[in-house]
Amino acid sequence: MKYNLILTFDAQLEEMDAYNYYENIRPGLGEDLLTEFKKSYDKIAENPFYYSYLQSSKILRVIRVATFPYIIIYLVSGNNLTILSVRNTHRQPFI
Repeated sequence: MKYNLILTFDAQLEEMDAYNYYENIRPGLGEDLLTEFKKSYDKIAENPFYYSYLQSSKILRVIRVATFPYIIIYLVSGNNLTILSVRNTHRQPFI
């Protein structure tokens, strides 16, 4: 099945903030982060039901981003995969 990947406006803002944060640390690091986000989105699209539920929600799912302290929270609804949040687990440890 082919899924439509949708990033909410909030997720887009979080992604942009993360990019800017890492680019300010070292030029190019923000691009590395975006690459890891893209890899995670591809993994979700390949097998959206593989990743665990967020706590006990039984609705929201979560995937950890490689190399960076981020998780991606998403929802599967029909053919849509909605990215709800891109969270820094160091700055926003509680969900």
